Amino acid sequence: MTEDGPLVAMLVRNRFTNDTRVEKEARTLLAAGYRVTVVADGGDGLPAREGRDGIDVRRVSRSGTRLAGARYARHERRLAGLLTSLRPTVLHAHDSNALLSVAVAARRLGVPFVYDAHDLWLGRPRRDRSRAYFAASQLLYGAIERALVPRAAATITVSPPLADHLALRYGLRRVALVPNYPEFDDGARMLDLRALEGVDPAAPIVLYLGGLMAGRGLEQLVDAVALVPEVQLVLLGDGALAPALRQRSADRAISQRVHVLPPVPPDEVVAWARSADIGVSPIVPSCLNYRYSLPNKLFQYMAAGLPVVASDLPQVREVVTDARCGMVVDTRRPEAMASAIGQLLADPAAGDLGRRGAEAVRDRYHWGVAGQRLLDLYADLVPDRSHVYHPP
Repeated sequence: MTEDGPLVAMLVRNRFTNDTRVEKEARTLLAAGYRVTVVADGGDGLPAREGRDGIDVRRVSRSGTRLAGARYARHERRLAGLLTSLRPTVLHAHDSNALLSVAVAARRLGVPFVYDAHDLWLGRPRRDRSRAYFAASQLLYGAIERALVPRAAATITVSPPLADHLALRYGLRRVALVPNYPEFDDGARMLDLRALEGVDPAAPIVLYLGGLMAGRGLEQLVDAVALVPEVQLVLLGDGALAPALRQRSADRAISQRVHVLPPVPPDEVVAWARSADIGVSPIVPSCLNYRYSLPNKLFQYMAAGLPVVASDLPQVREVVTDARCGMVVDTRRPEAMASAIGQLLADPAAGDLGRRGAEAVRDRYHWGVAGQRLLDLYADLVPDRSHVYHPP
């Protein structure tokens, strides 16, 4: 980063405490000579401003009226005001809930903005929201996307099906693919899951990384583990589904074999994963967003050298087949997952699958590849910059 480099102002509508994609993109731009400010939502105990590895982080807390619509409008105005005051060279909206404030600030300043679709916003599940709230949200963000996505100077996303969907829906000539690949890891560090409280040091570990939410195949994964008595399941993450998963494990009399453990820092994920035996990416096509997803956890398992059991979705199958690193199955069927887990545990060559996965990450599925694509895109927006990826 240089003191007088062009400024990229990113908006992400979370608290920016554990968002690896935003962090990777910000660090990549910093290493290429940009200045980066990330604007995020505020929260209890979090500073309104902090520096993080060269990234200037600003947080804006919600305040004011209890009326949801008025509170939403006030917060959007405050976000747009802060973004405008930064006077960036480029604005960057992380997901559709950042689009409105970013587009308003970009129009005021006459600068370009990037739309970064981490997910298919209108294809997400309802989860615990009321039907009325969810319907209103769909109408609101449907209108925002129709009005603003075509105005973005560039649109990027994480998987080929998402790119195709956005291009077709909004008539875009190009949607750049910047997959959420992991940063390169030299394999030198391993942290031992078996040393954690409650984990059996002798039994094979089936690992799940990430959020514990409905629709991600976790209920089916617990049922699959019940069919493979020699293994234990470690769920390394948190979320609203955690109590239900514990109850489901108790109902199947496997509580002692299912361990719901808190998430670990992003830079430790692969090191912890290395001590497992199999990584499972069980997301099911319960909504359009999940059907089009290319989960980051798949690449984290591969980076850790684990053979994988993954959802039989076209974009996932393409990666697993290309790397020859595991098996794809219909993860809606617990017996299919159980069979794949059993086969991998019994296969003397399963270690070769893990090694091939790690080699594929080293060769082509690492953030260096995705980061260079991001820099190539920014070269079109800020053409006087040198855009060569250097690991942060």
